[in-house]
Amino acid sequence: MRGAWLKRGVITIETIGAFHVSGPADEDLTPNGARLRAILAVIAMSPRKKVARRWLETMIWPDRATEQASGSLRQALSGIRRNFGKFSSILQADRTDISLDGDRCRVDVRDAISIALDHLGAGHNFLEGVDIASDNFEDWLRQERSTLFAKLDERADEAKPQSLASVAPSLAKEFIKPEIPRLYTAAETRGVRFDAFIAEAISTQLAQTASEHVRTDVFILDGKAAPAVLAPGAKCTIRVSEQNNQLLALVRLTKEPGGKLIWTRQIAIDAADNLAAVDAAASLAIESTEAFAVCTQSASNAEKANALAATALQHVFSFDNNRLLEADTLLVQAHELDPFAPRPALRALAKAFISLEQNSGANEQTRAEVDALIAETLRVDPENALALAFLADVYDLVFKDTHTALSYAQVALKNNPGSGYAYASLGGLEMRRGREKAALTSAWRAQRQLENTSLQVFSLMRYCVAAMSVGEFAEAKMAARKASLLAPTSRPPLRHLYALYLHENDVVRAGETLATLQKLEPGFSMAFLRENLDFPAASLRHMGFEKMQDVEF
Repeated sequence: MRGAWLKRGVITIETIGAFHVSGPADEDLTPNGARLRAILAVIAMSPRKKVARRWLETMIWPDRATEQASGSLRQALSGIRRNFGKFSSILQADRTDISLDGDRCRVDVRDAISIALDHLGAGHNFLEGVDIASDNFEDWLRQERSTLFAKLDERADEAKPQSLASVAPSLAKEFIKPEIPRLYTAAETRGVRFDAFIAEAISTQLAQTASEHVRTDVFILDGKAAPAVLAPGAKCTIRVSEQNNQLLALVRLTKEPGGKLIWTRQIAIDAADNLAAVDAAASLAIESTEAFAVCTQSASNAEKANALAATALQHVFSFDNNRLLEADTLLVQAHELDPFAPRPALRALAKAFISLEQNSGANEQTRAEVDALIAETLRVDPENALALAFLADVYDLVFKDTHTALSYAQVALKNNPGSGYAYASLGGLEMRRGREKAALTSAWRAQRQLENTSLQVFSLMRYCVAAMSVGEFAEAKMAARKASLLAPTSRPPLRHLYALYLHENDVVRAGETLATLQKLEPGFSMAFLRENLDFPAASLRHMGFEKMQDVEF
């Protein structure tokens, strides 16, 4: 991003993309560490490049006492000055304020806004990679990003020959249903036609996912950003650009009315990978849909039901018995508010997992309840891909009917090739059929499509088991380790990670993992699996891992 304008000041601060500070001879003066960069960015973005000490301390260290936060700030300022070297005097501080010398410092979004917006529109984001553990800073970061994106939209609006504002009332009157949350997608592209194709693919996938996962009306604003709000809800803007032989997709979700930034994600797509665009679109669509479900709070019965179902989904895939029971209760409440197809299917899946975790199998009462939920799912929305994918696992776990389960998963994928859970379900079913390589392929697609979603841990574990079955133990270990980091209180990732460390004779890590696991599951060991044949660990037994000898503490 560095250009001629950046050489005019003594030092230049770039905030779009990777944070960078440079001197007049292009010396790298960038502070080390996200916290120092965050502090410098906050000062640089403030009016007159000046902030109050105490305000900055509260921004960066909200949980620390005043004296401790003051000491931390002094250390941070010293670190920034060390990186500035001979330019350290540009950072000025007294007992009350901290500032940057405006005559000796230039900031891209302040002093070259047009260039900065060009880079923002090309797929870069404000302060990429600057993440610190502070809710106050995160709020500030969201607001600054929202303001910049609003400026980008304003510039796009000025270039349009006709505004959508004049047609907004008629669109709202003709299409919008009063009880259903609204989501608007606006695909903006620059560059080659393939960029436009990818943006359209993401937008189309998002529309289908939003309608399947949460009961939502979606309006695609044909290649244009929305300069006016059509109705209460949220707007999703998609921009795709080409950078260094990769496609960069930037998706952001804003609350409407108001334009408050709720969620944003940028991912790189390998244009040479034929499936990468489909999987990336699916992942972005699911993640943004989940963010949308959370942001539409209690304005209608549908929105209340969405919020309850979103919480229930997290409980279901925790595989914790108490949380599974709580999920069942929440889904009953959601159904009473709005009987949308994925909810009865998800409740049926919760009952299947409860039976599995209680080692009891599905009794007659459970089978009858699940039958009723299946019938309700097919009555409400028989073509809903997510619901059909859930039912595939229900038929497999409750009725042991692999043939019917397989048909449900296949129909789900036919209806929506971006249905990541259907790929996860298909991976498990292929394992049942002894088709391990096909299972690995399906599980690989699932974990790509469900990345950064509430189903990511589940998909990682399906991929882990499939990789173990074909001897790809390094891949399996990577998936189990990532799942254990994402869900540190979930037992399945730790069980498999322990088995994998035993398999490669890594005694130290095996011992550490077993110690962590036994805090959640006292008494667990391979000896325990050998002695308790009804304990739910089919994947480990299938490969004979329970025969390995435990580590000794």
